[in-house]
Amino acid sequence: MKTMRLTGCLAVGALLLLTGCGKSKALMDAEAYQTETCGCKDTTCVTTAAKKYSDNAQDMATAKSSEAEAISKATTAAAECTTKVAMAAVPAMPGMPPKK
Repeated sequence: MKTMRLTGCLAVGALLLLTGCGKSKALMDAEAYQTETCGCKDTTCVTTAAKKYSDNAQDMATAKSSEAEAISKATTAAAECTTKVAMAAVPAMPGMPPKK
């Protein structure tokens, strides 16, 4: 668990370091949110990532109009990862084949 958390932190840090040039804080936050959320294995992690992202909502004012599509793509990918984690947490119904 500590290794996974450390790996996630390093990935987010590297993403912020490598993509800082020319991008708004809003886009960097959206990309970090996607990276962190898609690295989650449980709903607690997803909730923490979403809370961090929503705490930085004021940074959306820094978004450039040309970045709207990239921000949308990052948040959509994060939502898809959130759905996968949430669905994995749902127990199988009795009589149904086990999840893969």
